[in-house]
Amino acid sequence: MKRWSMLLMIAVVALLMPMSTINVGAQDEASLSISKSADPTSATIGDTITYTYTISNSSNVTIEDVSLVDDPLGTIDLGGQTSLESGATITATTTYTVAETDLPGSLVNTATVSGADPDGNTATASATASVDLTYTASLQLTKTAVPLPAAPHETITYTYTITNDGNVTADNLSLQDDKLGEISLTDPTLAPGESVTATATYTVTTADLPGPIVNTATVSGNDATGQSLLTTSNSASVSLYINKWLLFKAEILKLMGVAGKGIEKAPGLQKPFNPKSQAAEHAGKKDKDQEEEQLRIRERVENQGTEEQLQITSEVENQAGNEQATQDDDDEQAKSGKGQLKKNSTTDNQTQEQEAPDNGHKPDKDKTNNKSKGGK
Repeated sequence: MKRWSMLLMIAVVALLMPMSTINVGAQDEASLSISKSADPTSATIGDTITYTYTISNSSNVTIEDVSLVDDPLGTIDLGGQTSLESGATITATTTYTVAETDLPGSLVNTATVSGADPDGNTATASATASVDLTYTASLQLTKTAVPLPAAPHETITYTYTITNDGNVTADNLSLQDDKLGEISLTDPTLAPGESVTATATYTVTTADLPGPIVNTATVSGNDATGQSLLTTSNSASVSLYINKWLLFKAEILKLMGVAGKGIEKAPGLQKPFNPKSQAAEHAGKKDKDQEEEQLRIRERVENQGTEEQLQITSEVENQAGNEQATQDDDDEQAKSGKGQLKKNSTTDNQTQEQEAPDNGHKPDKDKTNNKSKGGK
């Protein structure tokens, strides 16, 4: 009974005492807060983002062993500050360069600060920042052809140049030509700014006439996020001409419109064509206009040949006439010379006969008669 009376008295005294005199001997809990910002809030591959962290002690006790960790960036340097008094703040910054591996975005990361109060109680706080990411995936394809123009049996060389003019890697590249099919590539992966070159050839046939030969190429692949890429080249146009020195006889005949299923199989026609030959002009069935044109050509050739023959004949005859006239002159001179010689000889003999009596001798009558008879 006495015990209960004692307890009751103590309770009454406690209720009557002022509240300000109560001492529970306890402290406030440790409390930290953090904010995080990113600049810029939108970035592309290669851009640098600056993160700013602000840490505050909102409790009435000092917090020790303060540390800050960002989930993709690791531990953030607080400038040597590891103790944070009540109401104080710590500001820290760090940077990060956006990489392809961050795509497609957004880039979201969380920072966590932690510490302990004097009684060893842990205090933590977290903050998150988000950065939108953009990128450019692009391929450029150019195509050239040589020679320009080309003729049947000549070989055209096509050159393809693929350039990654985006800011992300392009891979699984494949090149197709609408005329030549798939074109082999030495490297199916291109980093930003890189290029790869490929070539292919095509031999012109008479079936491509009259031309031109026009074809395009297309390159396909994937960007860093797996999205499809597709680019078409400029059209390459090669005009055509006929070089008869490069053609076979069968091809010439077909171009001239000569009918015949066996032309392409005839062994004698699978030989180079001689452009000086007129066989193609005379082969095959021709219509009336073609025959008339052939006749006009033949007449011109024959007339030209006749005129040339007449001219040659005239020149030969003139030359022969000149030579005959010269020969006649020579013969006349020769005859004249012989007559003169005979005349001179007769004159000399007569002179001798006239001079003989003057020598005191008479001419022998018999000798004279014999000489006359011999002269006869």
